Order: sequence, then structure tokens, then C-alpha cells
Amino acid sequence: MRKQQEEIQAILKMRIAGTSSGTQHAGDFICTVYLEEKKLEAEQHVKIPATMTAEELTFTILDRRKIPTKEKDFWSCFEVNEREEAERPLHYSEKVLPIVHSLGKDSYLVVKKQLSMENMLLYLASKVGDSKHGLMKFREEKNVLGVGLSTGFHDRYFILNNHSLRLYKEVRSHKPEKEWLVKNLKIYLGIKKKVRPPTCWGFTVFFENEKMEKQQW
Repeated sequence: MRKQQEEIQAILKMRIAGTSSGTQHAGDFICTVYLEEKKLEAEQHVKIPATMTAEELTFTILDRRKIPTKEKDFWSCFEVNEREEAERPLHYSEKVLPIVHSLGKDSYLVVKKQLSMENMLLYLASKVGDSKHGLMKFREEKNVLGVGLSTGFHDRYFILNNHSLRLYKEVRSHKPEKEWLVKNLKIYLGIKKKVRPPTCWGFTVFFENEKMEKQQW
């Protein structure tokens, strides 16, 4: 009897550990999602079906905690990457399950208010045309023989439209140095402090194409 009890306790511990890290049981993937910040009392263990969107996950967490939503409360689900010191607000229609499967040990999901949403909506309402351009500080993360190298931050001219992001060495340049398809880009708010960014208002971009070629800058 004692041996059976020990076996039952071991199974229960394995199930609890699996629930907290995210494991699949009977077709449902269970993932830990945080509310507002990463701390023990903010943990929520949620079943993530294949069809669940970021919007559905957000309202699931808010309903559990009985948090009412007001007119200008823009709650969103964020993917946080602690190693890169950056976070990405998920599009409301984005499927959550592929993101959960791709999360590294330094990443997690958190539901919180998107404080800049009202300003973004005002900007989008006033924009003219689909193309944006301007000078930005640019730094590329290169990987040579497994070693991360950087050339520091430099002024570069960018043009963004619905399909691509182009980088030019100078404003008067006619041919872009680099060009990326927008559909292959993931943009995270924030930059690692150790790379000494010239301002705290920056973002990190990850590029990955169909050939699984990756870039970070």
C-alpha cells in the first residue's frame, strides 16, 4: 500500500510539473499565462486548443479573474523574451498554439493593458498613404562561426510599405542595401541594454524566411 501511495504521489508531481511547463493531454495543450506581470500569484494555467486566438486567450484570462473591460482599456496578449529584453504584442487574430510551441525557456505569455494603443489608433487614423520612410539608428546582429558580432549603431534610411521593408545607406541612395518581406518579420518592443542603444525607445526585429534563414537586428 505504501509503495502504491508513493507511485501515485510521483504521478501527481509529474502532472503538476507538466501543467506548469506546458504539456499535451488528450488533445489539449496546457500553458502557463501570466496576468499583468510574471509572478506566482499571477499564474493562470490555460488549455490552448488549436483554434484559440490571442483575443480569445486574453478574454479567457480576464473572465477568470473577473476583470471588467472599459471602453478605452486595450488588453492584449504579449510574448515576452527575457533574454532579449523585448516583448511583442500579438495580433488579436493570431493563433496562440504555434507561439506556445515555439516559446524558449526565456520566453512566456502575459496578458496586460497595451498602454500605447490609443496613440497608435490616433496615428493610424491620421496617416496618409501606405508607405512610411525616415532615418533610424540600425544595428545588425551577425553570427559568424557561432559568435555573435555587431558593428554598432549607424544611421540608415528605411522605407516601409505593405509588402517590404527596405534599408538604404543614405537618403539619396537608389538601390537598397537590404530588403525584407514584411510577412517574414517579427517586431519586438525593446532592445538589450548590453548593446548600449542610443535611446530606450527602440525595437528588435527578427527575420525568418521559408528556408529557415534567420537574422536579428
